[in-house]
Amino acid sequence: MKFLIDVNASRTLGLWLVNAGYDVAYVSDINPEMTDEAILVWAVIEKRIILTTDNDFEQMIWQNNQKHYGVIRLENLPRQERQELLAEVLANYSQDLQNGAIIIALTNKIRIRRFP
Repeated sequence: MKFLIDVNASRTLGLWLVNAGYDVAYVSDINPEMTDEAILVWAVIEKRIILTTDNDFEQMIWQNNQKHYGVIRLENLPRQERQELLAEVLANYSQDLQNGAIIIALTNKIRIRRFP
């Protein structure tokens, strides 16, 4: 899987993904002030799953029927707790991600929004 790490998701999570063997790109390497719309376009062009703590992507996708390749929105927690949530998502929901799901990972639940 390929990921695009939003500015608010932390480079540490991206490095953890790289160490786990995933292909990772960082918004902050190109333009830390890139708009969410531009991030979504980049993710679609490169077929990347967006990793973020921002709920704007799921709203754009649902309300505007935007094309995408998946989104993981993690609760805005300390880095170690976010990493644990991400590990849980990858361990249990990788197939959903590969099918373009939006996954909202919170400490008390994980919601999956699948698309036909």
